[in-house]
Amino acid sequence: MGRDKLLLPVPPKGVPLVLHVVERLLPIADHAFVLANDAKICAALRRRGTCGSNLEMESARSRVRVDCIADDKSNQGPLGGLATGLRRVEGWALAVAGDMPLVSPNVCRHLIELADDDCDAVVAAVNGRVQPLHALYHRRCLPAVESSLAAGALHMDSFLGDIRVRAIEGETVRPFDPDLHSFFNANTPTEWDEAVALLSRG
Repeated sequence: MGRDKLLLPVPPKGVPLVLHVVERLLPIADHAFVLANDAKICAALRRRGTCGSNLEMESARSRVRVDCIADDKSNQGPLGGLATGLRRVEGWALAVAGDMPLVSPNVCRHLIELADDDCDAVVAAVNGRVQPLHALYHRRCLPAVESSLAAGALHMDSFLGDIRVRAIEGETVRPFDPDLHSFFNANTPTEWDEAVALLSRG
């Protein structure tokens, strides 16, 4: 991208991308953690008056706390971030990458509805690709995540074979997101332009 994509301004309000993603998911959240090792990201949230404060919401859930924290251990990538987050929850946690500007709360609600005691994670596969950074994890996953980290296996899917995964096909979420835009990552300037164009359509 050539610059920190999580701080890219999302039109029309110009809010940082990371805050935009958080705000899209607030209606389904009880408590949100932003895992960020870059102090500039947490600073951007604080400037918006969100980090570590209660957010007013328009949904039935009136307030949601948002905390921006660094990984417990550095240089462990997104998997280390997942471990950091799971250590702070007692049950289920939704994990979403910060570069998914079109993430859909309806898709995430569907993942939540599929969660029960017979699985440790609910993970979708879109076009044959597993989406571990748009998935639901129970704290029960933590030992497997920590084992992978200890072995130096930092890929987000490195521990999935050691837990009970409820795998779903992307096609099953089309009723909630017909074009599967919820799983769209903005990794390049071209993809960012495409995301902005899609957002402008509502």
